Amino acid sequence: MRRGWFVLVIGGLIACCPTATASAAEPPAPQTRIASITAQLKRDPVYVTDQVPRRLPPGTAGKIKALVGRLGVPTYVVVTLPSRVRDDGTEAPSDLESLVPVLHDRLGKDGVYLVVDPSGALGEVQQFGGARRIDVEHAYQAATSELPYESGLLSVLGRFVEIALSGHAEERARHPSPRPESATRRELDAYDRGNHRAAVRNNTAFGAGAGLGGLIVLGLLVGRRIRRGRRRPAAGRKTVRKQPVRKQPKRPAGQGGKR
Repeated sequence: MRRGWFVLVIGGLIACCPTATASAAEPPAPQTRIASITAQLKRDPVYVTDQVPRRLPPGTAGKIKALVGRLGVPTYVVVTLPSRVRDDGTEAPSDLESLVPVLHDRLGKDGVYLVVDPSGALGEVQQFGGARRIDVEHAYQAATSELPYESGLLSVLGRFVEIALSGHAEERARHPSPRPESATRRELDAYDRGNHRAAVRNNTAFGAGAGLGGLIVLGLLVGRRIRRGRRRPAAGRKTVRKQPVRKQPKRPAGQGGKR
């Protein structure tokens, strides 16, 4: 009897809470990062990640909006860390190229789509639709080729807009001006030059010291040879002893005639 009542009570509880059971068994799918970026682009055409606050301080989005506004066409900019969308919809670390068409499909608006990393050195840009065409691909390629690697996001975007409006984007992309040396490269070159000068000074001092020491040793050897030569006669020379001269006795006067 008790067992029967227990089964009835459990069955009633299950029948009264079907929604709770279903929600516990099938949790809602979390919003993906791409969906979040798309939702923010619908509110603001410039999205800036907050994962690198030191490199992208507050106010960066407003400065980007002012720069790309000079293009005169709708422009959507996404500043984010590199990512890729797999075939199953999940994301994996990779380049930024795949984000551009995905964001255009999700947003459904024509214009220039630019996705860059926080440094501005890596990125992808395309223009979809629009009556006014801009060579944004070559413009971004030329901008990243003409600037040092540590120029920063705003410098790259400013150069990108300037080249895109110049009408010579393809020419500058195919024949870029020499890239200026980066600050790191200049520091390394200065360090190498300092080491080279120090090595030259050390080698010069060592050579002068070695030469002076050699001259001193040579002088000592020559002086010693000279002193030894003075103390002993030269080889092959015979010493001649002089014989004493005997004096003849004087004869008395008058005894010098013939006998």
